[in-house]
Amino acid sequence: MKLTLELLFSPVGLTACGLLVLSALVTWHRQPHGLRWLTYAITVLFVMSSMPLFANLALGALERRASQAQVCPPPPPHTVFVVLAGGVDGNPPDAQDYAALKTASLKRLIAAVQLAQRTPGSSLLISGGWGKAVREANLMGALAEQMGFPRHRITLDTASRTTFQTAVNLRERLLQTPPARRYLVTSADHMPRAVMAFAHEGVAVCAWPVDFEALPIQPLDMLTPQISALEKTSRVVHELLGMLYYRLVKFQ
Repeated sequence: MKLTLELLFSPVGLTACGLLVLSALVTWHRQPHGLRWLTYAITVLFVMSSMPLFANLALGALERRASQAQVCPPPPPHTVFVVLAGGVDGNPPDAQDYAALKTASLKRLIAAVQLAQRTPGSSLLISGGWGKAVREANLMGALAEQMGFPRHRITLDTASRTTFQTAVNLRERLLQTPPARRYLVTSADHMPRAVMAFAHEGVAVCAWPVDFEALPIQPLDMLTPQISALEKTSRVVHELLGMLYYRLVKFQ
């Protein structure tokens, strides 16, 4: 109960309550029809987007699509693990500033390194071009080496700044590897769009999604607006708009 009250009095909770009160006021005072429906639409959109019940259902549907897209067998020896970066904060001064990596980048890399360490003769192909002097891939490659993965089996792609650019830039390199030994590692919610990009370039990959975040929640918290739910909903919208953009623009 205490946590629920804290969430209701958080900025997100107060905004949701304020919008509900505003909707009641425009109804009570019989405001113009258009203004009322605009207020209702904004209120419903915000409340649903910040509601854990809706956010986890939407994110879970996207993540299930990633896991159902292709069931991969255990990676064979000499597999190439393509690891997609998930962002960097600020302007890291050197490649050892691992704390600058966003959570998605860290989770993807750690999962890929652990998988590669169990796969004899495997290699990491890390793609991430965001940053200035030090790019995402530089940080992730240095961290992989710090975790004990051999430096000579790590290749960095620091030129690609988007998922689509990664698929285009790595196409020729990956086509030199048999399809059964190409594994793509990224967050589960990002995997459907990433697979679309590689498929468009004619590169078949085995999808290995990680970083699943659609988790069961307590019934009392399902309907309480939360900033974490709003962030999850934003990610779902980002991925869906990205896939739509690919189909309407990039793939034409």
